[in-house]
Amino acid sequence: MPALTPQSGSFAVIRIAVIIAFVQFTNALEYMMFNPLFAYMASQFSVPVTYAGYVTGTYTLGSVLSGLCIWKWIDRVNAKRFLLWNMALLGALTVLITFTSDYTLLLVLRFMAGLVGGTTMGVGMSLLISLAPAALRARMIATVIAAFSVVSIAGMPTMLFLSTHFGWYSATRLIGLLCLIGLLLIAGFIPDAPRKIAPKSSITMTPEWLFFASGNAIAQFTPMLIIPALVPLLTQHMQAVSASLPMLFFIGGIAGLMATKLTGKLLAHWSSYTLAVVSTLILLVSMLLPVTGLHASALFMGLFLSGAYGRLVVVSCVTTRFPNETSRAGFLSLQTALMSLSTTLAFFVSAMTFEIAAPLPILFWVLVAGSALLLPPLIKRMEKRLARREA
Repeated sequence: MPALTPQSGSFAVIRIAVIIAFVQFTNALEYMMFNPLFAYMASQFSVPVTYAGYVTGTYTLGSVLSGLCIWKWIDRVNAKRFLLWNMALLGALTVLITFTSDYTLLLVLRFMAGLVGGTTMGVGMSLLISLAPAALRARMIATVIAAFSVVSIAGMPTMLFLSTHFGWYSATRLIGLLCLIGLLLIAGFIPDAPRKIAPKSSITMTPEWLFFASGNAIAQFTPMLIIPALVPLLTQHMQAVSASLPMLFFIGGIAGLMATKLTGKLLAHWSSYTLAVVSTLILLVSMLLPVTGLHASALFMGLFLSGAYGRLVVVSCVTTRFPNETSRAGFLSLQTALMSLSTTLAFFVSAMTFEIAAPLPILFWVLVAGSALLLPPLIKRMEKRLARREA
């Protein structure tokens, strides 16, 4: 497909955003599905169900290592070709799991998948931002982030349904099919971005780089503290019945999807700081529901995921203004690695501080509120630095 020109219509950019969102959906679903699916897989690999944490952890480790190792030179590769190879490898590594019953080999395959998955979205987002006009970037970023909501709405229920009725093999093979579809879409409809070779000095790690690259990780830390505790919060403290959990996650996914789209549109009219404050307040209000003992689980899920995704859209739109065209893929790869580190740290902290028994632990809620309140002043500081640089 020929490269886009400045005169290209917005439809072409929207089409590219939808394809990158599909890649994001496939990548996120492939990572997220193994935790619940391991209940179906454990007997095949002759290990306890609790070993699912090792499966997830090896993927995260691979993701962190790949991001930290390649961020300096990733801008020198052909982004479209890189995406094609990554989707092919991700599909192959996931399907290969169906041909083994050795747990050690499973961990090796998940580690290798993490090496691939840890760089895919950094390159994909870089390609999209390079091709999108500045006026459309916020909406396009929101479109890609909305893929996470679609994982909750459609992806995970589908994988659980397939595993229940046709075996867990069907879920991993579906990922292979989705990767193949992604390959065809990338090859047929995404153009090559203009290649700009960056001098080595322009992609040296500096405190400023680390400051902006860590923004998404800080925004994500708060919801990742809560996610491991979601089910006990809903069932033990808000009296939701187990049978209602799929519907509650569906409601949350719909709310998150609407929040991402709305935030992307509002960024054209409101400041990033204002939207960061609003999204953070929504997130904190959701936390008051289980604390006060209100049995409003659907409202909690809607507010929680709306606030979480709104914050992620805001900080993503701010941080993507920092790197120049020649270092964007490296910056986003480093950003992805830091997000994986943040997620891992949040999961460990959540496990150490959250307790099911009432009353809810004060330390856990202090960490939730304190980490959430970091984002608005962080956004304000980022905007000031960007304004000085762009002046």
